[in-house]
Amino acid sequence: MGIVRPVMEAHPFAWIFFITFILLTTFAVLNLFIAIMVDAMSATEHVEQEETRTLVVEEHQAVMSELQAIRAELAALRAAQFPNQNSSHPT
Repeated sequence: MGIVRPVMEAHPFAWIFFITFILLTTFAVLNLFIAIMVDAMSATEHVEQEETRTLVVEEHQAVMSELQAIRAELAALRAAQFPNQNSSHPT
């Protein structure tokens, strides 16, 4: 108020400048806070995606190793059941 009152006495329409200045600076500061929050949320999302991707890869590897074990057991069962046949036929 120490600046506004003397300026308003000399220039009655200076309130337009002050109101515009207050609105623009408030808008800028609000945008900065929003940018900080969005950046933090984006970083958190990136970390969560990496963790999910790692879990999916580990689960895929576990399923593939289990599938290979099942195929090996199936081949052993076929070889035991049909010992005279060639084991090169497709599975």
